[in-house]
This record gives sequence, structure tokens and C-alpha cells, in this order.
Amino acid sequence: MSSSTDPLKRIQQLVAKGAYRVRLHAVRHMIEEAFDERQMLEALGGKLTLVEEYPDEARYLVLGHFSFTTRSRTPLHVLCDVSLKDVVDIVTAYIPQRPWWTGPTVRGQGPKK
Repeated sequence: MSSSTDPLKRIQQLVAKGAYRVRLHAVRHMIEEAFDERQMLEALGGKLTLVEEYPDEARYLVLGHFSFTTRSRTPLHVLCDVSLKDVVDIVTAYIPQRPWWTGPTVRGQGPKK
């Protein structure tokens, strides 16, 4: 896979091959927010939207969706690190929520103090 490949396609290609690692922070959110690895992979395998790009770190925050039930689609943010050639590290994954996000792609202000 060349470095000129679209990062969203590269993430999807690596995940489809099983060339991914789920990091502890992502696991913590899975437990706290009641989604699982299968649902995270469903989100990464569907239509992705690039939310934020951190090119100096080769990291991309992407938005995908998964189904909690047959009638509901849930947005999921996944921070992917593609700094290594043959694997994508899933640094974290979480359901975007207020006050940190006012919409799936719009940052909020965080908690009020």
C-alpha cells in the first residue's frame, strides 16, 4: 500500500485484512459506552467521514456508523494511527456526545466549570 493512498481507504483496507490493533483507551470506551469490537469494525467498514487530521502523527479521526438495533444507527468516532506500514492502531473509539461534540462532526466546548 503506497503512502499516497487515501487515508480512509488505507484504514479500511487494513481493517478488512485484519491488520489492526485495538488499544486500551478504545477498549475502555467500549466498556463504558456499551459497544463492542464488531460494531466498531462495522463503523470502519462502512462510509467514513474524515473529522480531523493530524498529519504530523499520521493519525485520523474518522466518523462511521454502526447499528445498536435493526432500527438505529449510532455515530462512532475512531482515532486511527497509520504511522506503521502494515497495521492500523485504533487508538480510541467513542460515541460523540455533548458537551464535547454538538454533532457528529462539530466540536463543542467540553464540560462547563
